[in-house]
Amino acid sequence: MSAVVRAVLAGAAAAWLAGAGSARESLPKFTEEREAAALHFVRKHCPELVPPLDELRRNSRAAYERQVRETFQVTELLADLQDDPRRYDLELQVWKVENRALVLAARAATSDGDERKAAEARLQELARELVDLEVRAAEYRVQVLEKELSAARDDLGRTRDGADRAARERYEGLLEKARKRRAGS
Repeated sequence: MSAVVRAVLAGAAAAWLAGAGSARESLPKFTEEREAAALHFVRKHCPELVPPLDELRRNSRAAYERQVRETFQVTELLADLQDDPRRYDLELQVWKVENRALVLAARAATSDGDERKAAEARLQELARELVDLEVRAAEYRVQVLEKELSAARDDLGRTRDGADRAARERYEGLLEKARKRRAGS
């Protein structure tokens, strides 16, 4: 087993021990169809993840299947976001950068000297990129919430403006229901 795969497995084990247990239970089952979809997604969006996945498949089937299940779950979550292209793009970019960073971190852990320093420098850049993406995602979420809040305030204003009329209509509706019940008895 290569040092990169050992580092990936160590990271996966640490994440699992740190409390990813609840997420583990909600992962979809492993199937060949889901594997094909996950691998297609990886090849399209993060091809540098393919070699470590191939090695994981050869050396640790359980860890490989878990990674496929997690990746498939990401594809499903992203599919649900396609009606919101901006959020879809932000979430996809986060996934891509996170996975590039994980591959690079595994390489850095198994490298020496200048290669390690270069990997760590690139890892620092990716960490900054992740933070920037998280800020952009938070800003977008604030915009969405502000728009929803504005619409809710408009609804509240209309409800307040028509409160007397609405109360009268409800009162009349309740009286009508009571009359129908009495007439039906």
